[in-house]
Amino acid sequence: MELYHLKTFVKVADEGNLSRAAELLFTSQPAISAHIKALEEELGINLFQRTPKGMRLTPSGELLYQKAAGILNSADELKSEAQSLRQELVGDLKIGVHTDFEFVRIAPLLQNFARKHPKVRVHFLAGMSATNIPDVRKGNIDGGFFFGPAKSADLTTIELATIPIRVVAPATWQDRVEHASPEALCALPWIYTSQNCPFYDLHSQIFSDYQCTPNQVAFVDSEDAIRELVKAESGLALLREEDAKQMEQQGLGYCWAGEVPSIALSFAVQKRRRSEPLINAIIEEICSLWGVENESTNEMMIDSA
Repeated sequence: MELYHLKTFVKVADEGNLSRAAELLFTSQPAISAHIKALEEELGINLFQRTPKGMRLTPSGELLYQKAAGILNSADELKSEAQSLRQELVGDLKIGVHTDFEFVRIAPLLQNFARKHPKVRVHFLAGMSATNIPDVRKGNIDGGFFFGPAKSADLTTIELATIPIRVVAPATWQDRVEHASPEALCALPWIYTSQNCPFYDLHSQIFSDYQCTPNQVAFVDSEDAIRELVKAESGLALLREEDAKQMEQQGLGYCWAGEVPSIALSFAVQKRRRSEPLINAIIEEICSLWGVENESTNEMMIDSA
């Protein structure tokens, strides 16, 4: 029995899908199937039930899943201890980035980290707040940036900054927006994010005291798409203040003067891995870059669903 067999077993159980597990393990679906088959033959039991909707653990598989996950956790702890004894960090880190790299300071982060830890390879993977948090929890990435709160008992989160947000309209709409009340803004076309994006809740906060529903004309998950649609005069939208002001300075947008709630920028890792040398090293560098103390904050609980 090999550790990679157990890693495949746990990943397929977590994802319920061979293709998705193969993608996350950077291998092929036939290789994943071969690992599962080899493990089932060695153990002499069926671990999964193949269904039209994907892979479902059998009762025996459910019992062995926790054992396999525990073995993998112990292996991670062993590697962590070995790294501490070597006093030199070696390995790979996968970091989820939810917005543009310049804003979260990826270039200086990599430069500073690589200078101190030249034998660590860092993978910066584009994602969203809504995907980075579950990917950290599942172990698909080692850490992730995100906007908004992280409501999970198994995470350690570090708040890096409070980000001001503005309502931005097409530049040609200044006369319609400049002195507009919240009710009047509501009636204009709006570019929204999807409901699983933290910015979606900001819209609700803006209009919570008014008896109106924003005129939602489009839903997007990309800040680039929001900027393009505002420039194209498709509607108003919420953007980070620095983005909104830049559009205004370029003559591409107009910032409404009314109050808009701010949003937290944070970084998350699995709580059980917080003390691993590689994890601690990247957190130290991120905290230094953002001028915050290297300590866990904002650990909040929800149900395990």
